[in-house]
Amino acid sequence: MAMDKNAIVVLGMHRSGTSALTGVLTLLGADPGPSLIPAVEGINPKGFWEHKEIVSIHDQLLEEYGTSWDDGTSLPSGWWLSSITMTARNKIISIVRRDFSASPLWIIKDPRMCRLLPLWHEVLRELALQPLFVISVRNPAEVARSLRKRDGLGEELSCLLWLTHILDAEFQTRGQRRVFVSYQNLLSNWRETMGNISQTLRVTWPVSIDDAGLSVDEFLDPALRHHDGSVSLQDHLACNLAQKAFELLSTQSPDPAELDLLRMRTDELVRLVAPWSMHLRNRDKVIRQHGHLQAQNLALEHEMSRMKDYISDIRSSFSWKLLIPVRILENLLRRTFSSSVIDNSKVGE
Repeated sequence: MAMDKNAIVVLGMHRSGTSALTGVLTLLGADPGPSLIPAVEGINPKGFWEHKEIVSIHDQLLEEYGTSWDDGTSLPSGWWLSSITMTARNKIISIVRRDFSASPLWIIKDPRMCRLLPLWHEVLRELALQPLFVISVRNPAEVARSLRKRDGLGEELSCLLWLTHILDAEFQTRGQRRVFVSYQNLLSNWRETMGNISQTLRVTWPVSIDDAGLSVDEFLDPALRHHDGSVSLQDHLACNLAQKAFELLSTQSPDPAELDLLRMRTDELVRLVAPWSMHLRNRDKVIRQHGHLQAQNLALEHEMSRMKDYISDIRSSFSWKLLIPVRILENLLRRTFSSSVIDNSKVGE
C-alpha cells in the first residue's frame, strides 16, 4: 500500500546538530512520530527526536554485521540485499505505515541512517514516499570534542566516523531533493535556514516561520553549543581528510569529483584501520567504564557521608533522646519473648 507522502530525512554525524535541526522542523509541523527517545539532561536536554523503535532496529542490524555506530569499519558488500536486512526492512515498513500513514509531512532522524541509506532507499521506494534529505554539517573539530566529552572517543576515530557518515550521506543522496545545513547557521539564523530549506526542497511548512517563531526561539538555545571549532584538529590523516571535506561541503557547489576522491581515501583508511578498530573500541569502552565506576564510587561515598550525617543528627535530636527508655523497654520485651519461645519449643521435644 503506497502512502504517497513527503518524508523529511535528516542526516548527519552524531553530535552534528541533527537533534536541534529536527526539533525546529518538528515545531514547523513535521511529524516525528509517537515513540521518541526521551531527552537526557547534559547530553540532549531538548530531546533527540529519534523514533525509539526504528533506532533499535538500526542498532540490531549493525550488531548483526558485527559493528556499531561508533565503529568506522565498512558494512559487508551487498549487505542491503541480505535476508538480515530484508527482515529489518519489513519491520521498518510496518512501523512507518502504522505511525505515519496519516501524516502529510513526517520526519525521521537517526545518524545511523547515513550508513544505512541503501536500506532506506528500498523502504521509501516501497512506500512510494518522496524523500526530502536535509543534511546537517558541523565542523569535525566541534564534533570530536563533543564525542570525547560524551563517549570518550579519540579525535582520530571521531574524524573517521565523521567522514564515513557525511561522505556516505552525500554520495547516497546525489540526484535527490536535498539541502545541506550548517549547524552554525542554524543557531545564528534559524529563520533564514528554514526558509532556504523550504525553497530548495520545494516544501511548505504546515506551521509558518512567523507562527512558530517564539517556540523555536525558546527551543533553539545557542548556549547549548558547548564546543566550537576555534581549536584546530591534530595532524592526523583522518582529521586532515575531515577538515578538507568540511571545507568542501561548506561551499555553495562542492565538486563531486573531489568528494569522490576523499571518499576513496577514507575507504582506504577504513580498510587500513579495520584490524585495530575493535581494539580501539574496547580500549575506549574500558576507559569509559573506568570513568563511570569512579563516578559511581564518588556518588556512593557522598551518599554514605550524607547518611552518616543524617543518623548523627537523629541521634543528637531531642526526640531520639526522649525515646531512649522506650527503646530499652522494647529490646527487653523482645528478648523476653524470644526466650519464652525457645523454652516452649524445648518442652515439646
